[in-house]
Amino acid sequence: MVQCLRIRALPTTTVALWIAASGLACADAPSVLTPPLGEPAYQIAGQAFAELWEKSTGLRPVVQRAEAVASADRASPLPSGDVVLIGSDAVQPLVHALIRQGALEVLDLRYGTDDYRLLSHAHAKGRLLIVAGGSGRSTLYAVYDFFRRQAGVEYFWDGDVIPQRTAIAIDGLDVVEKPHFAYRGLRYFAHRGLHRFQAEHWDLDDWKREIDWCVKKRFNLFMLRTGIDDLFQRAFPGEVTYPPTDAKDPDGVDRSYDDRTSFWALRYRGELRKQVLQYARDRGLLHPEDTGTITHWYSHTPSSFYRSHPDFPVIRDQRTGYSLSTHAIWDIESQVTWDAYWRLTATHIREFGEPRIFHTIGMAERTFGDDHRDNLQRKLYVYRKTQQTLRERYPDAPLLIASWDFIGWNWNDHDVQRLLAEFDSQKTILLDYTADCGRKVTYRDWGVLGRFPWIFGIFHGFARNTDAHEDFEILTPRLREAAADAACRGLVLWSEVSHNDTFMLEYLGANSWTPNELELPPAIARYCRTRYPTELAGRMEKAWTDFLAASQLLHWFDNRGESQAWFGEPQHRLLSTAAFLTLTPERTPRLQADLERFRAGLAAAPTLLRELAQIATEPPRGERHDLWRRDALDMARTIANRALVAAHIRAALEMERWRTTDLDAGGVRRWGDMTQQLIDTLADTLAQSDDFSMYASLQRLDRAAPLGDVAPSINPAAERTLKSNAENSYCRSQHYELVRHVYRAEHEAYWTWVYSKIAAEDRAPWKRPGEFSAQARQIADAFYERPLAELAPPAQDPAAMASAFNRLADLVAVLLDETGH
Repeated sequence: MVQCLRIRALPTTTVALWIAASGLACADAPSVLTPPLGEPAYQIAGQAFAELWEKSTGLRPVVQRAEAVASADRASPLPSGDVVLIGSDAVQPLVHALIRQGALEVLDLRYGTDDYRLLSHAHAKGRLLIVAGGSGRSTLYAVYDFFRRQAGVEYFWDGDVIPQRTAIAIDGLDVVEKPHFAYRGLRYFAHRGLHRFQAEHWDLDDWKREIDWCVKKRFNLFMLRTGIDDLFQRAFPGEVTYPPTDAKDPDGVDRSYDDRTSFWALRYRGELRKQVLQYARDRGLLHPEDTGTITHWYSHTPSSFYRSHPDFPVIRDQRTGYSLSTHAIWDIESQVTWDAYWRLTATHIREFGEPRIFHTIGMAERTFGDDHRDNLQRKLYVYRKTQQTLRERYPDAPLLIASWDFIGWNWNDHDVQRLLAEFDSQKTILLDYTADCGRKVTYRDWGVLGRFPWIFGIFHGFARNTDAHEDFEILTPRLREAAADAACRGLVLWSEVSHNDTFMLEYLGANSWTPNELELPPAIARYCRTRYPTELAGRMEKAWTDFLAASQLLHWFDNRGESQAWFGEPQHRLLSTAAFLTLTPERTPRLQADLERFRAGLAAAPTLLRELAQIATEPPRGERHDLWRRDALDMARTIANRALVAAHIRAALEMERWRTTDLDAGGVRRWGDMTQQLIDTLADTLAQSDDFSMYASLQRLDRAAPLGDVAPSINPAAERTLKSNAENSYCRSQHYELVRHVYRAEHEAYWTWVYSKIAAEDRAPWKRPGEFSAQARQIADAFYERPLAELAPPAQDPAAMASAFNRLADLVAVLLDETGH
């Protein structure tokens, strides 16, 4: 590796001479000088520059701290040759010297913000590049943007694309970037099941990659809604015990997402949280501190707290919502409660956090009292009391108000408007993470446009919705409206699932910085140009255009026909749902309309799948292979999910035709068999990646390294907990082991019952039989009894992947055929 020698330049008042050097020069890799002082992000930026240069060229620049310049007339030691200066003049003395001596006039930055500048400057014996941000975080943005512009590097959550090159130009640059939205980022949620989609599975290395990627996408806000780890134990030492490390958490509910048994020992999770948040803080990311009534299903009160405080006041007249005693909201009429809630917030700040921004969810997902007014008055009081408690200690920190409760728990639009009128718009921001709701335009209905600071949040989906499904016909015009509103301060993705929709993440990254790529054609073109090899970009651009027609058939809280039922994925809950059995005369036309809409959206799917199968036989090589493969599987499994719904709708219509006419049952059997073939093909598709294997996710827990003196011991109950967190009705999704061994068995039981009813000429109205509950229990029992090692997918096989795609193409083609043959 070429090394650059550090050579002290002669004192001079001429900037060109103090940058020029005598002696040896490093022609291939520039010297990187970081500020002598300042926040950690500046030093991280210098190292990131060197690492990316080395990955691109094979040569690693030397990184050193610049020495402070005593005055504008005195030189500072610099290496000869090309030089990269990290930081603005506010932290980098050599940039300050350039300005003092007239080589530069101004950097055109808003200091303390996310603005950044890339500026080339020539000198006598080399080149100079200034990589300057208004803060340490934005200086990191500048580093990553430099390599995107000059070296063709692209950043995805699942890996960087780094072309190999012999040189990278640092001259000819004059770039100023300023974000449109002040807040940009992601939430990570507390559900568990598969490593790819649920952040509670991630170890420190996973989190480092994720946080680095967030910075590469120029995000600045993220939130761990992954539980509160050992916060109670830290806040109430001696009063709250740690749960056992070798058995299920005594507060956990079996076969439920309420089994909150920690995979790793809870002490380890606490240390992991501390290091994750510190890693993010070093890079300047904002993490909101929870305050107010923070007890919830994923942040419950350990029962040992109540054993230590047997008379602790809790609300007793909750009408709807979470029913476990550990989920209870503490009595809001008691000051003891508010002191204890603040103790949790203060402990998190002391142990894990940083009081730069706060967040409250209020008394979400529950209702209280005797009537609407009583419920509303209590919730209003909680927001008032939360602010009072916070402002006594942090009078000026921003407070994010989560919008989730406003959309469904006895609030009406007038109630929300009334609440917002009570907030100080200088210190409070509405975090409207339901802004892409299909049935409601929340920010308009609540009167925030142009009136109250708000953040446009894309909710996207629930834990069960792990395929790609954003509705851009809703999202694009609303984002255009948000971008034009000066009161809209941010664009975030606040989903219950991570990494399910790679295209959506790229769309978010581009448009949260500058919303000029809102329309799908340019967004798709850029995605394919940057993610795939040149020879595949055009083919995949066509594939993505066709695919999005299928993926957008479903969206959360949809108002198109029966779509809200389909977004609940009844095809994965066949024995517990009546979605395909409630076949009333008034519903039948809606089902027929939905079927036609699905068929139109899937029209291009057979050709698309065969194209993917063809590519799979000669896939791209190198770092882009895994990226293409993941996208191809995501496309196929999403199409399979849509086709499965459509096949069930078609089968239901045939069932009702048989029941009400003299037609034979051939159509019922044909479509019933089709649903089972689609389930098998979905399983074959999911088998091609560890992304969808619960067993692979369980094994990955073993990778975690010790954190300090805390070992990552895995609870022996982790496998049972993993099954409980995935198989329960709310969370069921595209887990290979569930699709192959649970959903398939439920389909067989379902159709056995349908065919037996037909064989008996029983033409009574279709109705879910009581026997389904017992059968579902038996199937689940068998799943829980067998080790995941026995249920895991077979070895992955490229030929099997192409075969699954072709088989799925054939099945969808039959679905599109009016005759059903």
